[in-house]
Amino acid sequence: MLSHTTTAKQWQPLSGALKFTGSLASYRPRHIRHFVALFAFPACLWLLWRLSRNPGNYAYLRSASISKFQRGGDPPNYYKWHEQEKAMPQNDPDLPPPQGREGRYLRFKNHLANVGWGNSMQEMIANHHLAYQSKRIFVMYNFTWDKHTDSDYSQFEDHKIPARIPISALVAGPLAGGEYPMSQWRPPAVTTEFFDLICPHPTIVHVDNTKSAFNLSDATAVTIFNTFTAQLNAIEDNCVELQEDSGQILDFFIFGSGARMADLWRPLLSSPVLTGWEWSSLVTSIVTQNRALIHPAIALNDASQRGELKGLLALHLRRGDFKGHCENLSNWRWGYNAFNVHPNFPDQLEAPPGGGGGSHTDETLGWYNDHCYPEIPRIVERVKEFRADAEGQGRALNRIYVLTNGDREWISKLKVALDMAGKWESVTTSRDLDIDWDQEFVKQAADMFIATRAEVFAGNAWSSLSSNVNLLRVSQNHDPETSRFW
Repeated sequence: MLSHTTTAKQWQPLSGALKFTGSLASYRPRHIRHFVALFAFPACLWLLWRLSRNPGNYAYLRSASISKFQRGGDPPNYYKWHEQEKAMPQNDPDLPPPQGREGRYLRFKNHLANVGWGNSMQEMIANHHLAYQSKRIFVMYNFTWDKHTDSDYSQFEDHKIPARIPISALVAGPLAGGEYPMSQWRPPAVTTEFFDLICPHPTIVHVDNTKSAFNLSDATAVTIFNTFTAQLNAIEDNCVELQEDSGQILDFFIFGSGARMADLWRPLLSSPVLTGWEWSSLVTSIVTQNRALIHPAIALNDASQRGELKGLLALHLRRGDFKGHCENLSNWRWGYNAFNVHPNFPDQLEAPPGGGGGSHTDETLGWYNDHCYPEIPRIVERVKEFRADAEGQGRALNRIYVLTNGDREWISKLKVALDMAGKWESVTTSRDLDIDWDQEFVKQAADMFIATRAEVFAGNAWSSLSSNVNLLRVSQNHDPETSRFW
């Protein structure tokens, strides 16, 4: 990774004085060449003709279009995606205002790293909305596991993983440099390399110092956003950077408080980061290539990405280290995560009294385990309830898709139990999908894509991934009564 040191202006929220400090970093260039053989074109036409004749028969297409892989060796580096980002036309310093050298930019060098996609996506949505609200151009950034390594790779447990994934490999739309909806047009997002080129000496804002100066420690999300928007608007400099390691605009404690996040629902639902939301072609390819397993209504080329998958019940079941996390939640009587709190969701937080302050009662721990880390009997019981409730609302659930990181042995037992508890046309899980090596590291986004389109979604109320799904579902006009929890 290339890096360089520059002099930058330090913004002080109290005095307004400007001082010189700080450093900037750029990202390693990425490049992969890609081509499609000419003889593939007639084959594609033949496949499309076959689909039009018999759209229900997808098995031959799925086996033809999936590339198998074995774990081992280096993961993908996603150079091609990064090169495509840098080649976007908005990364041109000679563009006329309000772009180019005269544009007003906001870079989030303070962004999260070393967290999962759910947490990163949650923060990116909030950061993009702040840039939009403050009328500055969003400087997009990677989904990053390791900010500081010079390598393309990092380590998670015993697995070698990409140290960073370009955001355009996960999403499209305004968050990844795509066009804004016509009625909400703003200059599209630019890359960090472009920001470094035209903003060698940006004004630096220290996030936590600003929050302290304005007594925002217990403020709601909208109060925090409005305060930062006012401060950003007061800065004349076109180039502003939020200082690395200076804290988050919305931190873990705010995202963990539905009460403090509640007033952000309305502005976010009308924000172009959601009205223009799209998944990347890499993510959608996972879903379309596996449509025979997931749902017959998934189209080969589903441009809208938003059609409801009738009859599909999506279940989010976190396993692994989440069990210890759930126990810790019970010690503090922790509330639902961010956008899992909505007045019209059927399953509200109703934990029994007792515990808190770092300890739990047996009753409280049992309740949190049932709702945060349900075992198979509890899952089956709730699935029956979800199905019965849906039937009472005029919905006929006949397929299941399970978003899970559970091991295959546990998944097999779950499938048997679900099949014994009711007749389903299909029960498919994340582990069943055929994916290639590039798709492997964005598969959580494909899970979210499926769950967002499901007729009913049962999420984990303490999960940021479930929270993001519920935010997208409400924004895409799914009835809140179809968002359930364990």
